[in-house]
Amino acid sequence: MFAWNKPVEKIAFDGRFPVCDLSYIDSALLCKVSLRAVSPFVPHNSDVSATPGFYLDFTVENPTDENLEISLAGALEPNFCNKKEGNRNSLHSIEDGYAVHIEPEKKSKSPCCGDVCLSVSGDGEKSYITADYFRFMKEYIAGYSFGVSQESFLFGFRDKGCLPDSEVGKKAGLIPLNFMLLNDERLDSLCREHLQYAFGASLLERIKYCKPDFLSTKEDKIAFLKYCFRQKLRMGKNFGSCALCSKLTLTPGEKKTVRFVLSWYFPNLYLSDRKRSGHYYENLYKNSLEANEFLVKNGDSVHGKAVEFAELLYCTNLPPVYSDSWSSNLSPLIKSSQYLKNGKFGLWEGLGFCGFHTTDITYHASFGLVNIFPDLQKKQLKMGAEFQRKDGRVHHLFLPGFEKVDNSYDRVDMNMQFVLMVLRDYLFTGDREYLLSLWDNVKRAMDSIEKIDTDCDGLPDYETKRNTYDAWNFSGISAYISILWLAALKASVVIAEKVGDIARREKWSVLLEKGKKSLEEKLWNGEYYNLWVDGSNIDESLMTDQLDGEWFLRMIGLDGNVSDERIREVTDFIFRHNFDRDQGLVNATVPQGKKTTIHTYKNCQAEAVWTGIGYAFSALALSVGNREISDTVVNSIHNNQLRLGHFWDHWECGHHYTRPMSSWSTLIAASGMAVDYENRSLTFRPTDKNITFPLVLPDVLVKVSFVDGELNIESIKGDLGKWEIRVK
Repeated sequence: MFAWNKPVEKIAFDGRFPVCDLSYIDSALLCKVSLRAVSPFVPHNSDVSATPGFYLDFTVENPTDENLEISLAGALEPNFCNKKEGNRNSLHSIEDGYAVHIEPEKKSKSPCCGDVCLSVSGDGEKSYITADYFRFMKEYIAGYSFGVSQESFLFGFRDKGCLPDSEVGKKAGLIPLNFMLLNDERLDSLCREHLQYAFGASLLERIKYCKPDFLSTKEDKIAFLKYCFRQKLRMGKNFGSCALCSKLTLTPGEKKTVRFVLSWYFPNLYLSDRKRSGHYYENLYKNSLEANEFLVKNGDSVHGKAVEFAELLYCTNLPPVYSDSWSSNLSPLIKSSQYLKNGKFGLWEGLGFCGFHTTDITYHASFGLVNIFPDLQKKQLKMGAEFQRKDGRVHHLFLPGFEKVDNSYDRVDMNMQFVLMVLRDYLFTGDREYLLSLWDNVKRAMDSIEKIDTDCDGLPDYETKRNTYDAWNFSGISAYISILWLAALKASVVIAEKVGDIARREKWSVLLEKGKKSLEEKLWNGEYYNLWVDGSNIDESLMTDQLDGEWFLRMIGLDGNVSDERIREVTDFIFRHNFDRDQGLVNATVPQGKKTTIHTYKNCQAEAVWTGIGYAFSALALSVGNREISDTVVNSIHNNQLRLGHFWDHWECGHHYTRPMSSWSTLIAASGMAVDYENRSLTFRPTDKNITFPLVLPDVLVKVSFVDGELNIESIKGDLGKWEIRVK
C-alpha cells in the first residue's frame, strides 16, 4: 500500500554548528530538494540562544523546462502527553502560515508534561490537520460493514497534494450505543462532528465514491456513526497528532523555500531533592507557541545571525579540520548545558555524568564560552566562588541543582585554574566589577596553595597527589602542578596590579622568580620536565600536559614563564614519543631508560587519548611555531572521531564531553591574539604572514586576514575603529 512512499536514495550531510545542511539526492525526483536546519544560536545573546526551538528550511528548485507542482508536509506525534487524559491542539495564524500548538488536556508535575508547537511559513499555499488519532497519521486497517480499507492521511496527501484543513483540536466524544433512540437533529450533529476529523472525512469519501447519496437517510447516518465508533476502537486512545503542508508551483528555474519551526516547553525540570528547577526560557516565554511566534517573526535576524556565525568560523585558510574543531565542539554549549529558571548556568562535564561546572573542565572548555556568551561564563565562575572553602580551596564540581558541590577539595590544580580563569575573563570582557568581586577569592586561593610549599622553594610539594587526572596519583613536586602554579602566580601579579594591591604584586613577583628557578633545578632533565620528584623518589615519565599552565598564559595573551624556545623543544619531544598515528596523542609514556612508578606505568589515564588535552597541546605547539605538530594532532583527533562515527560526541566521562571545547584555543593560537577589552587594546602575532581567521570577542565578530603581513579587518558585528591594534 505504501510502495510509492520511498525514502530517498542518498542524503548528503554537512554540519557546521549551529547549522546543518542536507541535500536529498534521488534519480526519481524531478526537483532539487535541500534542507537547512538552524538552531537559534546567536552569539552575545544568551536569551535568544536559550529559545527552545529550531528552524527547518526546505528549499525546492525546478531544474526542468516545465512547471512543477510540489507539496511538502510534516507530521508530528506528541508522545509526551498523559495517555489517559490525552492532549488538545489549537490552530493559530503566524505571519503567512499556520502553527499547531499541542498541550496536555490535564497538566501535571511530571517532567514529561509540557507542550510543543509546529508551524509552517514561507512560500506556498498552506493546509493543515490540527489534530487526529496517531494511527490515522501513520496507518491502520478500517474494517466493518463497509469493507476493509487501509487508512492514512498520506493517501489523501498523495492524491491532492494538500491536507483537508481539519481544525478540530480535541478527541471526538463518546458515541451513544443505542442510536435508535437519537432524533434526526442529534444524529446530524454527531455526523457533522465526526466529519470534521480527517479520519472521518476520509472514511466518508471512500463510501460516497460508490454511494453518492450516502448519509441521506437515518439508517445511513447510524451506519456511519457505528463505522466511526469501530475505527476509534481500532485506533486506540492516542490522539493529538498534527500535520502541516505547503503546496507550491515552480516555473522552470524557479526556487522557493518553505520554513517549518518546531518549538517546545517543558518546565518541570527536576535536578535534585525533587525540587523543580525549571528552565531559563520560562522567563522569556509562557509556552511553546510564544517561542514559535518569536522564532518565526524574528526569523531574518535570529536565523540570519546564527548562519552568519556558522559561516564566519570557516573563514580561514587554515586546514578545514581547524574550523571543524571550533564549530563541532561548540555543540555541548547546547547539548550538555543546564540554564535554570533562577539564572544559574552550568555545563555537564560529560552529558549526564560527573557533574556541572567542573572547575578543571571549565578551565579547558571555556575559551569559546567567554567570547560567545560572556555572561554565562562569568555566572559559572561566580557560582563556583561561592563554594570556595574557608581555607581557600576551590570546588571541584556541582551536583545537579547547582546548590551543592562534591567534597573533592583535595584536587590541588583547581585553585590555580580558578585564578587563571578570573584574569582571562577580565581581559576578554573588560568587566572590572567582576574582577574586583573575585579579588578576595583569588587571594585565598593563592594563599592556600602557598601553604603546601613546605620547603619554601616556590613550588607546591605537599598533598599534590590529587588533580584533574583523578585516577593517576602524583607525589611531591609535580611538573604539571608546578608549571600551573607558576602560571597562576604570573596571573596573580597582573590581577594585583589591576586592583592596585602593590604589596601582593611584589610578594607574588618574588615568589614567581623563586619558583621558576626551582622548576629548572628540580624537574628539568635536559629534554623535558620529569613527572614528579619527591625527595629521593622520582618518576621520569613524559606527560603530554606538563606545560598546561604555559598553554593558558599564552592563550590569554601573556608571555610564558618558560621561553618559546624551550616550549618548542619540549612539545617536539612529547610529539615524537607520545603521538601514535594509530590512536593519537596519549597522555603519557615512559621514554626508554627512564624511571617510572606503579602509579604511572600503564595507568588507564596515562595511556588514554584525551581529545581536550590534545587540542590544548596543539594550540601550545602552534603558538610557538610548531605548525606541523599542531596540524598532525588536530587531524588525528578529527579522523578518529569520524571513523568512530562520533564526530559530535567526544567520549570521556560520559558522552558529549566538554573538555574538547579547548579546540577554540587553536583559533587563538593561530592569530596570536592578546586582548585587553577594558582598554580597547588588541594585539596579533599571527603564525603566518598570509593567514585568514575569524575573530570572536564579546560583542565583536570580524574576519581578519594578513596578506603579505598587511592587516585587513572585515567587520560583521561591532566596531574596532577606536581600538588600539598592534601587530607583532
